[in-house]
Amino acid sequence: MSRLNQTREAKLEKRKALEAQGVNVHPYNFDKKQTITECRQMAGQKVQTAGRILAKREHGKVIFLDLQDQSAKIQVLVHQKLLTSNFALLPLLDVGDFVGASGEVDTTKTGELTIKAENLECLGKALLPLPSSFNAAEDKEVRFRKRYLDMLVNPAAKKVLDARWLITKEIRRYLQDKYDFTEVETPILQPLYGGTNAKPFSTHMNALDSNFYLRLAPELYLKRLIVGGYERIFEIARNFRNEGIDQTHQPEFTMIEWYQAYADYQTMMDVAEGLIKHLVKKLTGTSKITVHEQELEIDKTWPRITMLAALKKYAQINLEKLTDADLKKLLDQQQIKLIGEFTSGKAMFSLFDKLVTAHLTGPMWIIDYPRDISPLAKAHRLDPKLAERFECYIGGKEVCDGWSEIVDGLDQRHIFENEQTRMRSGDSEAHPLDEDFLEAMEHGMPPLGGIGMGIDRLVMFLTNTWSIKEVIAFPTLRPLTVAPVNTEASAGLSSKIEEGAQDDNLAQELGVKKEVSEELLAKYIKNPALINHSQMVAKAMAAYAAKLGQNVELWYMAGLLHDLDWEAYPDEHPNYAVKNLLGDYPAILKEAILAHAPDRTGKHPATLLEKYLFACDEISGFLYALSLMRPNGFADMKYSSVKKKLKDKSFAANVSRDDIEQGFKLIGKTPQEHVEFLLGVFR
Repeated sequence: MSRLNQTREAKLEKRKALEAQGVNVHPYNFDKKQTITECRQMAGQKVQTAGRILAKREHGKVIFLDLQDQSAKIQVLVHQKLLTSNFALLPLLDVGDFVGASGEVDTTKTGELTIKAENLECLGKALLPLPSSFNAAEDKEVRFRKRYLDMLVNPAAKKVLDARWLITKEIRRYLQDKYDFTEVETPILQPLYGGTNAKPFSTHMNALDSNFYLRLAPELYLKRLIVGGYERIFEIARNFRNEGIDQTHQPEFTMIEWYQAYADYQTMMDVAEGLIKHLVKKLTGTSKITVHEQELEIDKTWPRITMLAALKKYAQINLEKLTDADLKKLLDQQQIKLIGEFTSGKAMFSLFDKLVTAHLTGPMWIIDYPRDISPLAKAHRLDPKLAERFECYIGGKEVCDGWSEIVDGLDQRHIFENEQTRMRSGDSEAHPLDEDFLEAMEHGMPPLGGIGMGIDRLVMFLTNTWSIKEVIAFPTLRPLTVAPVNTEASAGLSSKIEEGAQDDNLAQELGVKKEVSEELLAKYIKNPALINHSQMVAKAMAAYAAKLGQNVELWYMAGLLHDLDWEAYPDEHPNYAVKNLLGDYPAILKEAILAHAPDRTGKHPATLLEKYLFACDEISGFLYALSLMRPNGFADMKYSSVKKKLKDKSFAANVSRDDIEQGFKLIGKTPQEHVEFLLGVFR
């Protein structure tokens, strides 16, 4: 029997003993008269409070409990002289149990506020132990999967979430009290997606026998409310976008959008700037905030800079003098690939996004975006090629996005029709044509300003927490395999993750063995460096497979064979290997090998196997190159050294930094997490 099972059995025995004494271990209620915070302000007075036991220390006939509720923690002193009636319960109570305590608040000789318990009641018996150092878990994913434990024993995690709830409360108060906005609700299930350029989730509604989309954004329905007579409205909306997961993106997220009639984008910036300043002061009590390691003063007036001016200032690119041919050449030089057809506006934004945003410590507004990437924004009053659109940047991150809204139904129809052309050319993020919305617009709309602000990213910025998973109570993760409660997984250890439906019966599908793959490698690759690289990637993949609960042999072979044809057929890599050399291998392995070189094959990583192969390939080569420079190779290599060399573009210049960065994003891990895991494997 495992230690965890033994602990659970011991707690069950204590529960039975309590019940044998007539104790209801899960009573219906308790008269909690004070929070623990209130108790701490009532020295010399009688209190009655409740919470969870976080620690238990026995000193002869005196027992000390650390009791915690939502507000704070306090010590409870239990002495047989004071607690005569139910002192016998104490040996049957454990850390993790809920109790109610009443007595006088006093200060001990060591100066600690303490409740001298005159009565103690069991309010809930826990059967599984609390982790002692959950915040020190090796894998952050464990914390996110057991987030309820993370919040309980990791004060920093709860502090971030407390800030989140305060932020949403203050957003409502600011817009309602200062500007008289009305909070509204719009549908999450929509017959046609819209409101932004993104890929939707789809579902089927049985009751109507119709397909629906999960909301990308509430925009088009909020604008219908403007047509219906509302002038100032907002919605804090749960949105869904079927796209990547990385440090700043989750497929399920929260944002606020608000719309103000008779306003333009300048007015919307004024309101948003005031709101963010208000939130900073509510959270910090000052007008200063720390972003990364830099302290910023936010009380000044924020500058408003056009995108063209920002490109000229921060990237020395004067787009007004460049032709489309010049732009295409510049995109190639920066290794930027556009989705769908080429437009000068898409090129302009892509260059700005890659070359400029990191310099925008701010706070500042970037204004006047290309109109062909702003399908819901009004044409600029001075230049019809631009849109009256803005984004706020602080600490190099975009915080919100807004514009002067299109209110002319004919203009909006023209924009939507252009989007259909983009959609037909392969742009999967193009905006669909919504006839119902266009009909609503043709009933008449007033001048209108609008804005969208991601709540998750706003919380990241305001709390200086640069991982979106940290600011969401329960972030989206890959589903776990079902495990019985009495396993080590219950103690907060990593659980296995399913690869997906295409892995069904994979054990039967493999057909080939590790030894065969090694013979194949030896046959087609003679270069020792390439053999070493293949073996490194294979070991990395096998280690991740073990960590994720996947088929270790399959993942090992995917890593071992991913460059199988590189030496003999470099111009046809990796298509030649998949077509001619790997005929007996499972389709999932061949698809992963194709996806590790998307520029050559057109297939981009999608499944878990494909993402991890892409993420392990380029960085492994880089780490090996770095190990050759060090006297002890991998033995004493640290992430700080790797980080420094990654910034040095002259070192291992043939290794794509963009691919390495994309790999981090694909598997949803920080550079430090991924690199340190690989270093552990290669040592």
